[in-house]
Amino acid sequence: MRHELYSELRTVYEATSQNPRTFRITIKLKDMVDETVLQDAVRKTMERYPYFRVRLGMDEKDVFFEDNPTPTPVLHTDGPIMLGGYETQSHLLAFCWWKNKVHIDVWHALTDGGGMYHLLQTFLYHYCSKYYGRELSTTGIWFAGDEVRQEEWDDPARKPLSLDPSLLVNKWHDRAFQIGEGGIARVGKRCIVYNIRIPEDEFMRFNLSKEGSPGTVVALFLSRAIASLHPHTADPVAIALCVNQRRALGAPLAHQSLVGDARLVFRERMKAMSFAAQETCFRGMVAIQTDIDMVRREVQEYQELVEVLKSLPTHEARHAHCKQLAHKKSLMFTATVSYVGKAPLGDAEFYVQEFHALPSTALPSCKTPITLELSAVNGSFYVNFMQFFEEDDYLRAFIGQLRENDINYDVLYQEQTKYPGFVCPWTEE
Repeated sequence: MRHELYSELRTVYEATSQNPRTFRITIKLKDMVDETVLQDAVRKTMERYPYFRVRLGMDEKDVFFEDNPTPTPVLHTDGPIMLGGYETQSHLLAFCWWKNKVHIDVWHALTDGGGMYHLLQTFLYHYCSKYYGRELSTTGIWFAGDEVRQEEWDDPARKPLSLDPSLLVNKWHDRAFQIGEGGIARVGKRCIVYNIRIPEDEFMRFNLSKEGSPGTVVALFLSRAIASLHPHTADPVAIALCVNQRRALGAPLAHQSLVGDARLVFRERMKAMSFAAQETCFRGMVAIQTDIDMVRREVQEYQELVEVLKSLPTHEARHAHCKQLAHKKSLMFTATVSYVGKAPLGDAEFYVQEFHALPSTALPSCKTPITLELSAVNGSFYVNFMQFFEEDDYLRAFIGQLRENDINYDVLYQEQTKYPGFVCPWTEE
């Protein structure tokens, strides 16, 4: 079945070999992976999600998804793989395993972290129930044979949206400080990730004491860290905080990639405020920018972009247009923070040691060489601190914020990122 793309178009045309628009979810289990059990769990899981068993197709006019009849790949590797090509039989989602880790590699045009949660629940139910021979709760789990509801297929970005224009504000209106231009570290081509673990109960108590939330508190830690290293910048530090748009669009079951941004600007006048007052400012910015009318206006702007893309004569022209827009927007923020909430893994969470998500967004080509991805599982928060430089100045400044606020932490390890690549169809890249 051929599926015409809509909400996916921007990501499709932004992708390059250097900036593949992919992400890797890593589930570190308590025991070593059994390949036979894993393959059976993947097969049963993917029978439930037909919209993830696809490949990218193209003709002279359109790009589209079409059914991929080959099995979803299960590869024995810890390294990065290439989605959309021979290695994965053109699949845009693949499973990898290594020792006690399972990686799920995804092209971001297919879905986002929020869109993956039901698949993760289904997969872990099948894998853990068979591996450990236990009856796990089926509450909330989607199984093959269940009805695949129309709401899962429907793209909410296509729908006409009503909103109150008097409630709108312009969040993308000035430049932000650019680490790639004025930073103290040398931006390179290799992305390193430091994994930081924080006790969940302790971190949540701190959040409540400041009337904050995990995403905004981590964004504030990062803003204060960068500002401490650059106290006199002409442009302010600004964090792009990723936002799930499904609530505002009334589409909780939609599988598409539906991620927007809240722009959190750490302005000069905020620096003299207490941490709690700064957090209140950030929470206010999020409240305004995630208002239903604001999100719907952002989607309307995307609908206008789709019309522009459809008017362009070639795929290469659309690709160039989206790359230019992405570059322009990247100048409006300094770094990215993403947290889509604690993964609801059900009874299988007991068997999970760590849970991580690594997106391919911390890229020097976008002038945003720092991305923090926040996740939570089994009593711990994990902060994946991704950076495109060898020096650890910004990491140390961020850790300094944890110490200053008496938050316990462990730096578990440091390694080169292994998010997947993508076989880009644009010949110029």
